[in-house]
Parts: sequence; C-alpha cells; structure tokens
Amino acid sequence: MKHDNGRRRGLRRRRAGRWERARDGQRTCGVASAAALGLLGLSLLGCPPPRSAGPAARVESAPTSAAVESPRVASQPRRTEAPSAGVSRPAPRPMPGPIRAVWVARMHYVFPDDIRTIMRNCRRLGFNTVLWQVRGNATVMYPSELEPWAEEFDYRDPGYDPLALAVEEAHAQGLRIEAWVNVLPGWRGPQPPPIENQLYRTHPDWFIRDARGQRQPLTDFYSILNPCLPEVRRHISAVIEELASRYAIDGVHMDYVRYAWDKTPNGKKLYPRDARTLALFESHTGRTPDEDVGRWDQWRAAQLTQLVHEIRQALRKHRPGATLTAAVHGDARNAMSNYLQNGADWLRRGLIDAAYPMAYSTDARVVEKDVASYRQAAPRRRVVPGLGIYRHDAGQMRRQLELCEKWGGSYCVFSYAALHATAEDRRSGVDDAARRLRQERREVLAGGAGGAAE
Repeated sequence: MKHDNGRRRGLRRRRAGRWERARDGQRTCGVASAAALGLLGLSLLGCPPPRSAGPAARVESAPTSAAVESPRVASQPRRTEAPSAGVSRPAPRPMPGPIRAVWVARMHYVFPDDIRTIMRNCRRLGFNTVLWQVRGNATVMYPSELEPWAEEFDYRDPGYDPLALAVEEAHAQGLRIEAWVNVLPGWRGPQPPPIENQLYRTHPDWFIRDARGQRQPLTDFYSILNPCLPEVRRHISAVIEELASRYAIDGVHMDYVRYAWDKTPNGKKLYPRDARTLALFESHTGRTPDEDVGRWDQWRAAQLTQLVHEIRQALRKHRPGATLTAAVHGDARNAMSNYLQNGADWLRRGLIDAAYPMAYSTDARVVEKDVASYRQAAPRRRVVPGLGIYRHDAGQMRRQLELCEKWGGSYCVFSYAALHATAEDRRSGVDDAARRLRQERREVLAGGAGGAAE
C-alpha cells in the first residue's frame, strides 16, 4: 500500500535461522538465562529482558523500546487449523460514527504478544477500528487453503493463527477489526517467489501481460493480477469467502483494488494486452483497444468494478452485516484517469460502505482537496480521510486532525508503526529521532482526538 516498506531483500535469509531454532525447540523466550546470553543477545533474538531489568522490560512503560512484549512461538512444528466455517460467531460490529481507525500492516507483527500489545495500544490511543492486514502479495497471514503463508513467517506455519488471535484481542479491547486485503498484487520483489505454491509460479497466466505475452516486469514494487479474467476474480472472491466464512471479522478492507502499474513505464497503455483479454474486450464491444481507447479504458475500469461487486456478494453471503471498505487513491479524478479505479462510483452506488482516500500529503490544503473529491462525488456517504502521519511532524498531524473534526471526526492513520514500536523494529532497528517523533504523535492523538498515550 502506502509507503509499504521496501526493505525486503535478505529478510528470508535473516529470519530462516531464527525460525528453525524456534521450531526445533532450541530457542523459546525465557529458556536461555540472561547470564548466558546477555541482554543484548536476548534483544537480538526477539526475547524480552528478564523482569529484573526494570521498566524498560515492558513496552507499555517504555514506548521507546524497539521490542514488543515477550514473543512466543511453538517449540515444535505443527499445522495450524483455521476456524471451521459455520461455527457460531458473534454478529459483526457496525461502523461507529465517527470512525477512528489505524492501518496495521503485515510487517508489524510476528508473535502472539505482538498482536496483544498492538490491540492494547490501539485502544489506549482512542482508536475504535483496526484495519488488520492479512494478505499482501498473494501470500497470507492466516492458515489458508488457497494461498501460502507470507514472507513475514518465512512462508511457514508459525504454530498459531494470527488472525484468530487478532479478532479475539480486538474484540476484547472493544475494537472493530476489518481484514485488510491487498486485492490485485500477485507478487512483490525483483526475484520470483522462493516457494513453488505461490500464484506467480502456479498461475503465470493470471498476471497482466503485454501484447507480446510478456508479464509485467518484476521490480521492488507489486506485480498485479489481471482483473479482466473471470478466473482471477473468482480466486480473489474465494479468498474473501474464506475469511468471511471462518472469522468473526467486522468487515473487509480492500487495498490495491486498482491497476497498480506505478513502477511500470507506460503501464496504462501496455497492459493488459494478452490475447485472452483482447478477445474478451472484442466480444463485449466489437472493437479493439486501438480503435476505441476511451471504451477500452471504460471496459478495464468496469472489470475492476465487477471484481468489487463479486467481493461484496461473497462477503454478504458468508458474513451478513460485515462492512466492505476500500483504501482509494487520494484524488477521485486521478484515481480513474491514472489507475482506472472508479472508487467514487463504488461509494455512490453502495458497492462499498466507506471510502478511505489516501490523502497522504503533508499540506493540509492538498488533503482538503483530495477528501473533497470524494465527499462531493458521493454526498451523504461515508468518507474516512486517510492521513499519512508517517510523514507528519506533530504540527502537521494536529492540523489535519482538526480538518477531520470539521468533516465529522472520522479519520484513519497510516500507520501503527508511526506511533509505536513494531516487529519490524526488531529486524531493522529504530533511531532516537524516530522514537521521539512517535511519542509526539501519540501526544497529539491523546490531546486532540480522544484516547490516552502510553
């Protein structure tokens, strides 16, 4: 999504040894003594220091710490079972008014105590909705029958169900939780996936291709699936069905439900031009793209809208009452012209229950213009301004929250990592300036948007 951290290279290598030791039972937190390993060694392994280390041993009393509360993993490998479909679940919680939401990305959590800490902190900061990422690039953060475990778990079963725990903890803290799904990304990175059961390898024909039949080049950004193909739409809808039928989620939050050719030069003109897509377009319109460029754009946009419609149907069938929301490009007109994403129309027609325009500018005037493009296009519908607080100092954040108050008080911040330490800090570290900025942002939330800082 939005400022998705690009530090992926070497992640699998760095973590493979750690996971292997965890699975072999050679490392569980608390087994090795501080005398044997030292506090530094424990920190590098992701274990907490012993209780006698003082207040810094607890994240909640030491928000500048790079570690979260004591991570725990299974000592032996086992297959995590997903919740069974059809088991009695509580009804979805309705959208509150106003919505105070936060995006929690897939790289923000690894261990069960990461999840518990995140939910406690979200409640303390006054949020009432958590957008919890469960699918990034056709890999997932829950036990799935359709797609493999994510890179964040080294493509392996971590020994517990992160989504089941997240739902339980969110509801225990009085929070709504929406499963955040990157819809069209099929892979990310300059190299193919290192596993054989990922879509990039199992369904190469599902990715957007040019007129020569060549796939969108691999870069440090996403390679996307082709929404013009009915089988791609069926697969994505099946992922939504899996989530909706098994988990007590309160909604599904769609991201990257657009043609994400951001890092591919001339992508809008080049993709998709494979023979199958062109045949489908011609069968529907009797034209070729070059004969009617405007209709070609409209048709490709309509395939995205059809995908959103199919996702909505799956959600309604398997989780009645759950909401469908979408992170949309900041400006509604640019979203359509550049990425063929007709989010304003989805909102106007009721295909989505709320739009979250990603108004990530540091300039409040630009944010106001972006949000207005949706508010004016779909009056009386829910528009939740998405604020890029990862780019903000305290003053910028305060001014933009004041704008949100003027519009009714709803907002969503990107992201949790701009406020608190995450699992990613254990891998990459964080400097003192970033810690201070997190603290200042928490203080803004505590003083201006309801909710207390740690």
